Parts: sequence; C-alpha cells; structure tokens
Amino acid sequence: MSIKYKDVKEVPTSVLVARLEELANAVANNNMSEFAMRIPAEVDHDADIVIKEAAKRLEFYRRNFDLNSAA
Repeated sequence: MSIKYKDVKEVPTSVLVARLEELANAVANNNMSEFAMRIPAEVDHDADIVIKEAAKRLEFYRRNFDLNSAA
C-alpha cells in the first residue's frame, strides 16, 4: 500500500472502516502480520494509527450526536 495520506485526519472514515474490517479478519485468522508497523508510517494502514483514529471519531460522534446506544 502506498502512502496516500500525509495525516490521519485526511483518511476518509470509509477507508478506516474497511481497514478495521481487515484487521478484524486478521485477528480471526490469527494473521498477526497485519499488525506490523511500517516505516514510514502509513496512516491508512498501520493498525495502531487506524484503531486510534477510529476510536477518536467514534467518541466525537458519540458526544456530538448522542450515540450512546448500540445500533
């Protein structure tokens, strides 16, 4: 995967969602190589960056749109 985005805030939520699904599948299939970090970091691919940004966005939506219940 190329370095398409310079900052994690530029990554569309849909791209983060797709990567989260890939990471979930990797865990289910015991493929921990998907969690390797790259140098330079790829903000739309590196698991630690993707998970952290997804958590930040979820918290933002929860606070601003009263999304406390599971849908």
